[in-house]
Amino acid sequence: MKSQQVVIDVGNTHTVVGVYTGAKKLFWRIESRRKRTADEYWSILQSLAGGRGIDLSVTEIAAMSSVVPKLTGVFRELTEHHLGCRLINVTCETDLGLTYPVSDASYIGADLLVDAFAALEKYRCNCIVCDFGSATTIQLTGADGYFYGTVICPGLQTSAEGLVSKAAQLTGVDFGGEFGLLGTSTREAMLSGIIRGHALMIDGFILQLREEFSTLNPIKVVATGGIAKLVSRFSKLIDVVDETLTLDGLALIIGRVSD
Repeated sequence: MKSQQVVIDVGNTHTVVGVYTGAKKLFWRIESRRKRTADEYWSILQSLAGGRGIDLSVTEIAAMSSVVPKLTGVFRELTEHHLGCRLINVTCETDLGLTYPVSDASYIGADLLVDAFAALEKYRCNCIVCDFGSATTIQLTGADGYFYGTVICPGLQTSAEGLVSKAAQLTGVDFGGEFGLLGTSTREAMLSGIIRGHALMIDGFILQLREEFSTLNPIKVVATGGIAKLVSRFSKLIDVVDETLTLDGLALIIGRVSD
């Protein structure tokens, strides 16, 4: 049997769990509820995995990136008590071959570290990574592993919810469907402002980063996260959408750290 690995990306809104067995990989997205126990998450994962014929009990090693401290402990407990395997919890102290512009890199979220490492391993070039989650992050990493820094912006969904909550005549909006640059209905106007506006923001940052760090050009722009495909439709500067970048990065970290 090929080695089975579990990767866990704990975000503020969703937690994505992946199972890697050789070249085969499966993913599940679960709501990040801080009041759930390790046993409750384990029950959910067992049900999801069992439905795909996956036996989680044979997992040999797991890796996690978490930006939710309360859930970090929950998934550590799940790994130790239910998976019964070693857990690599990624922090700035994990040996990823990255270097930082500050002596204390603890401010850098684990998801950013994993994205930087994954981009380097998968694309082998200077990269801007745009990760679309509860927050939208834009980071620049050199091909030599130097982590230049990051930008943290309100996420697309977060911005939309804020707009709806403050405007009495606006209601929740589905991000599906077509819409023009200028909306001819409230829904279309919101979609253009929220989605196209987000893409314009991203392109603006990319342009300024390429200008300020011109010695690094060409710089590949990689987009990841649940709505990466949606935003990339309206971006002129995103080069590639890699929806599994973070999870692939965790799997690659297992290979690096466990060797």
